[in-house]
Amino acid sequence: MVLRNRLTPAVADVRRAVREALIPLQLEPESRILIACSGGPDSLALAAAAIFEAPKLGLTVAACIVDHGLQKGSADVASQTLQKLEELGLDPVVIETVSVPENSSGPEAAARTVRYLALERARKLIGAELILLGHNLEDQAETVLLGLARGSGLKSISGMPAFDAERKLLRPLIGIKRETLRQSCADQEIEFWDDPHNQDPRFTRVRIRNLLDTLEQEVGPGFAEALSRTADIAAESEDAMAAAASEMMQVAVKLESDGKYSVSISACEKMPHGIRRKLLFELAVQAGAKSVSRTQVLGIDELITNWHGQNKLVLSGITVERVNQQLVFTGQ
Repeated sequence: MVLRNRLTPAVADVRRAVREALIPLQLEPESRILIACSGGPDSLALAAAAIFEAPKLGLTVAACIVDHGLQKGSADVASQTLQKLEELGLDPVVIETVSVPENSSGPEAAARTVRYLALERARKLIGAELILLGHNLEDQAETVLLGLARGSGLKSISGMPAFDAERKLLRPLIGIKRETLRQSCADQEIEFWDDPHNQDPRFTRVRIRNLLDTLEQEVGPGFAEALSRTADIAAESEDAMAAAASEMMQVAVKLESDGKYSVSISACEKMPHGIRRKLLFELAVQAGAKSVSRTQVLGIDELITNWHGQNKLVLSGITVERVNQQLVFTGQ
């Protein structure tokens, strides 16, 4: 297969997104990037754009296909995707066959976990600097809706980062609509696979996707874009809160010789509510709490703002008590 060089608006948008995502990273010449490809329109549009743009930046491109084995014929889909990628000029292309365990997190979360582990194995195997993922604007909007449903704060509605340096993940298409990616494939005569799981309402993500479609129709066009902007704003706000809490951590918190953490009550009283509660959350985690809920953070906060001699709080993995104008966090 030879990519058609007819530059349509959709093809141009996808290529531009890939180029503008890669340039600021200033990867060394001859560095390799790895495309995570399912055979669907998003990842194939990404692969085609990367094949076109990466050589201009001195980069080489490889791909990884993860076969989760969750559907009949998944091995055939992986094999067909391998052939398409090789025809597009990608080399090497790695197929990672994985087994998705049954656990309390549910099949979607379990599949996601093993998928990222497989991609990281492939990245190391072929010596790639980054893994490029095909998440699009609607994927981001769906993630925000999921976060709103969980009600777990700014981090939850910050969506997926365009660049995750720690995990070496890049999402160049996070601002590109799903329809544009499908059109990009059509314009280049790239046949793609439509995953039937994307229409199965047993999965939470599919129900959220259907809800997003309904909201787009009922509220009006642009709802998905608005949610995506919300993710950007929430991420910026979360970063600012985390930075402010980290600064206060250096000023107000002490690690005692017995491993306990103590924080000055007077210093905490002067903090804005949001930064203080962010500090208390991070401190609880550092002290060894297994999970910290909003209700628990508010309970710790009341030891500062509503003190009337209450007993120490026993959380999952730690205790917190007020002692002589100090809040003391003790691991169990």
